[in-house]
Amino acid sequence: MAIEGLMGKLPVGDPYPVRIVGIINLSSASFYRGSISSLSELERKVEQMIREGVDCIDIGAQSTRPIQIYGGEGRIDEVTEKAIISKAIKIIKDLKESYTVEFSVDTVRAAVAEEALKADIQIINDISGFKKDENMAKLIANYDASVVLMAARKEPGDVYTIGDIINELKKSIEIAHKNNVDEKKVIIDPGIGSWEARAYKHDFVIINRLRDFTILNKPIYVGISRKTFIGKVLNNASPEERLYGSLGATSIAVWNGAHIVRTHDVKATFEAIRVVEAIMLRKYE
Repeated sequence: MAIEGLMGKLPVGDPYPVRIVGIINLSSASFYRGSISSLSELERKVEQMIREGVDCIDIGAQSTRPIQIYGGEGRIDEVTEKAIISKAIKIIKDLKESYTVEFSVDTVRAAVAEEALKADIQIINDISGFKKDENMAKLIANYDASVVLMAARKEPGDVYTIGDIINELKKSIEIAHKNNVDEKKVIIDPGIGSWEARAYKHDFVIINRLRDFTILNKPIYVGISRKTFIGKVLNNASPEERLYGSLGATSIAVWNGAHIVRTHDVKATFEAIRVVEAIMLRKYE
């Protein structure tokens, strides 16, 4: 049975091209400087990503870079995060009406998510998998929104074996079900990255075994771009030096069944994915 779902109004899954999500960080503490945007630069960055072929743009105000690598700088309170997202939404309002591209907001806080949902942004990227804020699932259901649920037990990325990742995603999906979130609008993310609880080599296993997650019958969303495991392979290359490694890992993830790819580098990722799909002889209506 084909895996299908909806990310906002955008169909995702087996019958469709791999969708590309562009990353814009409004926090100056992002691990990759190239993804950082001030509010004054936001419109330009959004328009550039649209020209480069993006399907969705994910905007976040809270840095989630690994504390054990970069320290805790950049963590902000709910009031500050909400204020930044509110200002960003006002800036992109006209762009949203002019283009068919989707927007999502990256947050674990229901109050911040509601700020976006009230403004008709229909996708929330919750890296806690509904585990941090008990109000998030009901909020998603009330607005009939789409949600990306990342594997987590208590904190983002605190599970790393395939079995544990699947079990925690099952729990997140069950929370969605109990709160009447539309099943077609739930997307899963295994949580690639150097989170506090795991070693970088776990990411190799996750990418190699992405097809294991099809047991959950949900579109698979991966965030690979410029992450630590790539730098470890390339003699501790900095995030600025990880583009080609990111494209290599992304190509393998697509080959192994990823439906949605989150990236800092839209044009390069778009071109790599289209070539991989051509080699795979995937045909779309």
